[in-house]
Amino acid sequence: MIKHLLTVCFLGFLLSGCGESHTQYQTKDHALLTLQTLNQLLKTNGSIKQVSEEQWPFTNAYLEKRHLIYQGINTFDLEPTEQRLLDYLIIAERFPERYFPWPAHIPVLENMLNYNQTLDISQQIASWINFNQQQLILAKESNLKLNSIELGMLKQQVSVSLNRPSLPSNVQLALQGFNEYLLAYIPRGSAGLHGLANGGPWYQSKLNYFSGMTKPPLNWLVAVQSELKVRQRESFGLTLALDHQYSVLEQWLKPTAIESIGFDWAQNYQDLTKAVLSKKSELTAPDQVFWLAMMETDVGIHYHAWTPQQAKVNLLKHLSLTPQQAQYLVEDIVFYPGSSFSFSFLLDKK
Repeated sequence: MIKHLLTVCFLGFLLSGCGESHTQYQTKDHALLTLQTLNQLLKTNGSIKQVSEEQWPFTNAYLEKRHLIYQGINTFDLEPTEQRLLDYLIIAERFPERYFPWPAHIPVLENMLNYNQTLDISQQIASWINFNQQQLILAKESNLKLNSIELGMLKQQVSVSLNRPSLPSNVQLALQGFNEYLLAYIPRGSAGLHGLANGGPWYQSKLNYFSGMTKPPLNWLVAVQSELKVRQRESFGLTLALDHQYSVLEQWLKPTAIESIGFDWAQNYQDLTKAVLSKKSELTAPDQVFWLAMMETDVGIHYHAWTPQQAKVNLLKHLSLTPQQAQYLVEDIVFYPGSSFSFSFLLDKK
């Protein structure tokens, strides 16, 4: 059975380091493989043979196991880029991600239902759906709410799963209850991280990681806007995916070979910032304007509380693209905050 979510017990675990020892990992590769196995329902590779209690996303068991793996990885000699990524992920443990167990842009439930066909985990799936609702209720008590884009995407995913053929009856019952809850849910006013309690520091940590520098959002915005003033409007040529399982950053990089380092499922276990630097000399003028516009809009959404409509207008000001493309890019910025700052070197003054 899935444990009820984060309590003082888990917070005490983080501080005391009690429980299972992180020294069980004999090699870094062993620890990384364990982390990837832990995240199989979030970033599936299609080869799950069983699902353990700790693999249910953002449950207490999951968070405890993930913390131990991070601590285990931290005992090995890491490359500087690996250490920076691990530090970023450890910092993220302090922030309210645990209150939103179902990342709205990831088809977690569909992943579970696909595995249910061979594993018979329907009761655990139903429990995890109920757990999501309990967590959203607890989140409200801490002044944490979904934004309108996340809420809309979750409703869409629930609808898709409810219409799935041969949906197990216990899953259907739990999902119908969750659907009713979401239909009555009122999202927070701001789409950006700054609209969450502790969202400002969380966003700052993302800017620090992707840019490789520590600079306040306002300073970044001034620098980006100064650079955009001397740039002309450019055409947008990237073919976008139909969903948001992979960030626009990763979509832009393909088919570039990206070194896998295995820590962050949200980056598909890749070093995206390192891959960007490898393509630095290949950036065209349209590429540069695109990523500058994305950086400006990123700060606008997550720091200055721009509405999605304001963000779309800003993108359309700098780029020749359709409203539908602009909407997709806004959603990407909401789901992958700060990632565009992998191109912060565009702001370097020679």
